[in-house]
Amino acid sequence: MQKLSLIGFSLGLGALLFALYLMLVIVPSAEMAEKDMERISAENPIGSGAASLYEIPEYQVAFDAYEKPVDLGTMLLIFSIVPFLMCVYPAIKKNLLGILGLIMSVASFFIAAAYGTHMFS
Repeated sequence: MQKLSLIGFSLGLGALLFALYLMLVIVPSAEMAEKDMERISAENPIGSGAASLYEIPEYQVAFDAYEKPVDLGTMLLIFSIVPFLMCVYPAIKKNLLGILGLIMSVASFFIAAAYGTHMFS
């Protein structure tokens, strides 16, 4: 049970660090990419003879950066379930690492749910 709680704790810590990276690095860059998309679409009106917005390389790069939090949030949503399942039994047995791993995995699950499912959009 000690090894199970240690593995669950380390996976929970990894999930929490990845969730913080998503929240503090990826999401602000996606907000900047959204502003770039708005700027590019304002410079290239659709009614003009120019190509569609998706054919402009800058717009495509900005769109990919804009969609990145949703993709990474979905992956984190699935990944954060694993340490939760690994830490449930040790947490019931009142193992400290199991309880901490459970708390970290739940926190990362909610962060991932916020960005991966458009919960707050």
